[in-house]
Amino acid sequence: MKARFSQPQQRVKTITSREKIYIFLCLNETQGTETYPDMGDGQTTESYYEYDYNEIIGDADKLPLEDMQAYPENYLDYVYKDEASETVEQKLQTLTKSLAENSESITDVQLALAEIYELVLGGM
Repeated sequence: MKARFSQPQQRVKTITSREKIYIFLCLNETQGTETYPDMGDGQTTESYYEYDYNEIIGDADKLPLEDMQAYPENYLDYVYKDEASETVEQKLQTLTKSLAENSESITDVQLALAEIYELVLGGM
């Protein structure tokens, strides 16, 4: 992803808040100018700094922070995945499996009740 700033950025910036760490990567700086129309007839020219950019947010004790600071170019496409969080697909698979297991149990209970019902009616 590309990001533009009005001021030069650090290659790697980290902010720690409680157990989370926020890592901002700004690599491959290019400078440029862009001209915008003003409210009147004039134009404004602004300088910018554009970077290949990534934001990584995760548990401070689970991220390879030293490696990220030493080799940030290896983490431009990095996405932190919390091992504890399940994806929607994983949750759906778990629910589907649970439903299938429970439906078999319900069928077994229904058959047992039908047999008891037949015994009760048959004894009359």
